[in-house]
Amino acid sequence: MQSKTKQKQRPEEPIETDFGQRQVSHQNFSRIVALPKIALQNCGITSQVSVTLVQQNGEKFLKISPAKTRGDKK
Repeated sequence: MQSKTKQKQRPEEPIETDFGQRQVSHQNFSRIVALPKIALQNCGITSQVSVTLVQQNGEKFLKISPAKTRGDKK
């Protein structure tokens, strides 16, 4: 009879893409940072995004992901 052992799964290392330094533009009370269009298309982002500020282990960063719209089945 074979004994089953649990394998410890390592968390995947994140893949980071550097877009270089970006200008922060001012428009009324908003701040705008432009990203390359092709980068957003490669992530599946076509119209709306969800932006989240993540604060973890002393780091702060923005997380941008495709927003679910009405009628999406994902």
